[in-house]
Amino acid sequence: MEQLILLVEGIYGKEITGRLHIYNLFNLQNTKSVNAVDQFESLIQSGEYEPTESLVSLDELNTHPWILLGWGVRRESRWTNLERIKEEWRSLISEAKVPTFGKKHPKRDDYYHPCPLIQNDRPIILEELIAIYKRKFNVQRFTIHATKPNLIAESASVEVIDDYIDGWYRTSANPESLVMGFSHLSIKKGYKLRAYQYCDSGNGNGIVWAIPEDKKLPNPIECERSKEHFLDAPKPSFALNDFMEVIDGDKTPLSYLQASIVYHELHEFGAIWHGVSWGRDVILPTPNNSKSNYDWEMIEDEPDVIEPHFYYGSEGNPVIVFHTVNDIGTVTLNRYQHVFGKEDYTLEVKRTCIATAGGGIIF
Repeated sequence: MEQLILLVEGIYGKEITGRLHIYNLFNLQNTKSVNAVDQFESLIQSGEYEPTESLVSLDELNTHPWILLGWGVRRESRWTNLERIKEEWRSLISEAKVPTFGKKHPKRDDYYHPCPLIQNDRPIILEELIAIYKRKFNVQRFTIHATKPNLIAESASVEVIDDYIDGWYRTSANPESLVMGFSHLSIKKGYKLRAYQYCDSGNGNGIVWAIPEDKKLPNPIECERSKEHFLDAPKPSFALNDFMEVIDGDKTPLSYLQASIVYHELHEFGAIWHGVSWGRDVILPTPNNSKSNYDWEMIEDEPDVIEPHFYYGSEGNPVIVFHTVNDIGTVTLNRYQHVFGKEDYTLEVKRTCIATAGGGIIF
């Protein structure tokens, strides 16, 4: 009971009123759960116990905003009636359409008990269950307009530029203007963003660096080359490894959505022609519903939520997910998942192709 109290307080806070109703798969008491299940099986076989006795009416079940599933994951071949009553409860909950959550077994439709016998494991599963609840029920959706800049930002001039050449040079374009176009973001005091541009026969790429505010971007020939960039981009010795380290915000869900867009835009800053990739991604849903314009061959299940959305992951990290259509080479339907750090706006991005729709464009 103490563990369940902590769970409810973790979800709603401590100033709450109401009741938590506990349903058992069967109503037998024993000091060991294994012995209780064996007794349950034995009583049913002898005709002394009705296996569906624990079921309740749909009307009663519908009074609950959610149901935590936690009947345990242990299975024995002799426990046939236990599996039967689990299935009866699954069907009842499905018919009632009451939302459920719980820590699910990775391979079966079973759920770990919310209060493990090992004392040290209890805070761990408690944190996991609260995170699972928040991820499932506290999803915040955004309109497509939220992915666009919402401020008019003047592009400040940069300190030094180079004349246009084929190869790397210091560009006059200021990447900070991308960040300043989003109302919930800023650049940390003491830093600035500057960029190099690469050009070759009408193609282009760029690279953005976060550098101290009192430094100037050095000439490309004075820099070491970043082997992580496919064009061996110049990297100043005083530049940070990740420009997202200097992106700051107000920690609202919208700020994380804006930061995810800034991340992609800055990574493709200066892209021209064959250098473009992200620039052909169309974030869904669109006014003309571009997703429905294709005959998709699904690789994964179609997403339940197509709109850009925010939630907290199982470890408590802010997460932004959105879906795009990209038509370079092969038309693809893609899921982008952005997992942010708990303390800043650094992030890890996972792009997954979830469907294809034949040939696209060729530059």
